Amino acid sequence: MTFPAPFRVFSPFSSTTILVPRAGARPLRVETVKPRAAAPKTGSFGLSAEPRPAARTITVHVPAPPPASVLYVPTPKGLVRSEAYEEWLDQAARRLNAQKPGRIGAAYALKVVASRNARTRQFGALERPLVELLARCRVIRRGLSPEHFSASYGAGAELTLTVSDFLSA
Repeated sequence: MTFPAPFRVFSPFSSTTILVPRAGARPLRVETVKPRAAAPKTGSFGLSAEPRPAARTITVHVPAPPPASVLYVPTPKGLVRSEAYEEWLDQAARRLNAQKPGRIGAAYALKVVASRNARTRQFGALERPLVELLARCRVIRRGLSPEHFSASYGAGAELTLTVSDFLSA
């Protein structure tokens, strides 16, 4: 035979409640939460919940991603992102968000201008991390690859990404 555990609640003050679960047990004091202003609603990675304003062309500067050989590491369950890749994504996302870019709604063209060094030697390996970064920062829709991808060498230590609406590119 089961009996529901009787609880006695004493509330001498409006902000404090004392619960006594059973006879002989030590009373438990529970203070109610004081009302405070609600925090602003944000999306992932500190982005505001409001969508970015639509734009036809966006130009941003980001650091170069790690070499393609260290983007993923093998595990018994398959390939997963490496710590270096995750750190780069976080750092680059903060830099990109500080520039307050707009967003491209549909098909897009991606142009990359990079300095000539060992990290940027293979432009084909740059596409995937950059698309992942743009999707993470909600500049482009997740899972959408560029309709047109072009890369060239230029001056500067950072990558310059120009994302434009494919129809106007």
